[in-house]
Amino acid sequence: MRQIRKTGIALLLAAAMLFALTACKKTEKQPAQPSETAAPAPFSMDAVRKEIDSRQVSDFTETDAVTDYVKLTITGYGELVIRLRPDVAPISAENFQRLVAKGYYNGKLFHRVYPGFMIQGGSEKGDGMPGSEPTIKGEFSANGVSNPLLHVRGVISMARATPKDSGSTQFFLMHADSDFLDGNYAAFGYIVAGLETVDNVCTVELTMNGRERSKPVTPVILESAAFVTPNQ
Repeated sequence: MRQIRKTGIALLLAAAMLFALTACKKTEKQPAQPSETAAPAPFSMDAVRKEIDSRQVSDFTETDAVTDYVKLTITGYGELVIRLRPDVAPISAENFQRLVAKGYYNGKLFHRVYPGFMIQGGSEKGDGMPGSEPTIKGEFSANGVSNPLLHVRGVISMARATPKDSGSTQFFLMHADSDFLDGNYAAFGYIVAGLETVDNVCTVELTMNGRERSKPVTPVILESAAFVTPNQ
């Protein structure tokens, strides 16, 4: 009788242990599976063309943080927002961010306005001459640097003198497609809101500026350049 009882107790204990093990297996967390993170989309000019002027300036809010979006306010002509592309031209984009962060562009002039081509600004004294800021590497193919961003309407690019690494503070905004610039100048972003502001600037009365009629009779003032972030 005692043997039967011992055998019965042993069976009950074995069943209990089996149940406990089974329960543990059911509640045991499975190891996390590696997440599938989408690879960054390859650069596409088709995507750029769709993004240019696709938003409103009111879709953005000013911030003290450094971002890849900059709002330019041009006195009497309007506002526009530029998206910088450090993935395409990191040196140029970071240089522009540095200058915006220190307030360099506030009050500078667009000294050269060429309707059907571009508007140019950012020189230290408003005369198109080089200033005291350091120069940077020219990020374009003629200088040994790959840069797939083309000079289509709405693109921002670095102005420079003849030396390929002479860009510094001056930039230009494309009023129209100008493919002869591709590979020779460092495009580093484009206007995502307020492109009509460039059109407005191109209506200013002009006088001769050396060999071309591109000097505004009335100064075109870049009132401010400020970092913004897209509204959620």
